[in-house]
Amino acid sequence: MRPAELRELARTRALLLDGGLGSMLIAGGLDEGRAPEWWNLEHPERIEAVHRAYLEAGSDVVHTNTFGANPLRLAAGGLAGRCHEVNAAAVEITRRATRGTGLIAGDMGPTGHMLPPLGTTTVEQLYEAFREQAEALAQAGADLISIETMSDLREARAAVEAARATSLAVHASMTFERRRRGFFTIMGDPLVPSLIALAEAGADAVGCNCSVTSAVMVAMVSEAAALVPVPFSAQPNAGQPHVTAEGVVYDASPEAFAGDLAAMVHAGASLVGGCCGTTPEFIRQARTALDATVRQ
Repeated sequence: MRPAELRELARTRALLLDGGLGSMLIAGGLDEGRAPEWWNLEHPERIEAVHRAYLEAGSDVVHTNTFGANPLRLAAGGLAGRCHEVNAAAVEITRRATRGTGLIAGDMGPTGHMLPPLGTTTVEQLYEAFREQAEALAQAGADLISIETMSDLREARAAVEAARATSLAVHASMTFERRRRGFFTIMGDPLVPSLIALAEAGADAVGCNCSVTSAVMVAMVSEAAALVPVPFSAQPNAGQPHVTAEGVVYDASPEAFAGDLAAMVHAGASLVGGCCGTTPEFIRQARTALDATVRQ
């Protein structure tokens, strides 16, 4: 998918993304602390089943299991030197699940390496890591590149620039928190200026994901969507997380979540979906809510 195609599609109708992948894999037996990308090689059928569940629930776009599949993060997870193999396997798994019924978003997350003053990694090193992953995703046949959960604008910009080199459409999302002075990443990057900067760097759609509940993200969309020059995306968590004897659970109901996604579309979002804790049921309810919004 070329950049102009994504922009036009997102302006034509609201696109429903998928929900949480990592939390679904943990629920399916992924060992705590193990890189999810291992399952692209060891349990592809489990990954495919999750993708298919989201598609059957109504997702227009599904993300590959490659959030941590850049070379730097793969090395930390015991998969050094296997960037192309892991990303290619993930795209093929997603292709089998979609069967031509949904778009494949090649997912790219943070490297886990910090830039100065908190770390010693350079922007050039980050760019090279993202370039290798983006190239692998594009060569494997992803429809677009989706960059998610970035908290440092410098790293996010490096990822966008690397993804743009593939000529595929690029979606870029950062993760913001509500503070007394507004919405900022944990690194202090403000909501609207950061997203405008990503659009200027070449992203065809920008937005926010993770960290907050759907109610808080409605406020983010209301503040930023009209000020950003490209389609806006929003992917909140399934409420607040709570640690229980059975593990981490989230407190939002699928119905309330779906209502908030519809409110985000009304406020200007063009791509909406779920992040941590969301399941196919959340997406199914969202599909119903979005369809009802269109009919009104």
